[in-house]
Amino acid sequence: MQTEWVNWVSLFMALIATASAMITYAVYRSSTDPEVIVYADTDKKRPSVIILIIENIGKGPAENISFKTSRSLPEKAFSIEEPRNMPNTMSSGPIVSGIPFLAPNQKIVLTWGQYGGLKKYIGGESIVVTAYYGRANAKFWLNKLSSSSKLSVEAFYQTDISDSNWDKKISETLIKTNEQLKSIDKAIKSLGP
Repeated sequence: MQTEWVNWVSLFMALIATASAMITYAVYRSSTDPEVIVYADTDKKRPSVIILIIENIGKGPAENISFKTSRSLPEKAFSIEEPRNMPNTMSSGPIVSGIPFLAPNQKIVLTWGQYGGLKKYIGGESIVVTAYYGRANAKFWLNKLSSSSKLSVEAFYQTDISDSNWDKKISETLIKTNEQLKSIDKAIKSLGP
């Protein structure tokens, strides 16, 4: 009876050790693996422009990145109002040809279009973009990873597209003020001593 009890305790300890090793490995992988995502955002420096961002949000570098989409993506879909003509299909760029390497927190930003043009092409449905990539400098054959993202233009309906490019506005105002001061200085100098 005591031998049976020892066997059960040994089995239980082996299960705990295995679970602990799996948790440790999962924590290690989450702190060293890349994770490449694709998402849309508004451009803070160009009012009404929607950009497409490819970013490695993981802790490790990614290499040989390729993308598969649930349907084709538009490119240069510029129009605030929904246009008559359908925007072109994306035929070049990193989503089509892939990316050789992305460091942690590195992002690639693409000018994608404006709400009307993107809405005309995409409609109300999401497009799923799946990124396939490997861990850079991986020593083992378990190197292939993937992650999926959903792109939807509906999220940008009635968003704030006002010009918040304050540094540009301040710079333009300072240039105008400088020109006015030069004019005043010239006028004062022309009056004589």
